[in-house]
Amino acid sequence: MKTLVILTRRADGAAEEFTRLAKPEVSHVWKGFADGIVRAVHGLADSPGAAFELESDTFEEAREYIEALPYVKENLLHVQYCALKPFSDYERLVSA
Repeated sequence: MKTLVILTRRADGAAEEFTRLAKPEVSHVWKGFADGIVRAVHGLADSPGAAFELESDTFEEAREYIEALPYVKENLLHVQYCALKPFSDYERLVSA
């Protein structure tokens, strides 16, 4: 299952907290790549934050991974989940 997750910085998040947790945060993301759940991470062009592309067996597995991120555990980020499904309308588009 693919899940997109948008993480944006909370306005009340203290800069020193981001600094303090930066290394554990990056370590958790790196482990996600090594374990195969993280497929891609992109910065957001218009605001501080990131977009994660996750691949997992279940949506709950994706949620557990994100909730274990140090920034998320410390409530420094807003989290938006978007579970994806295969796009099935291609056949209808080409058969018209």
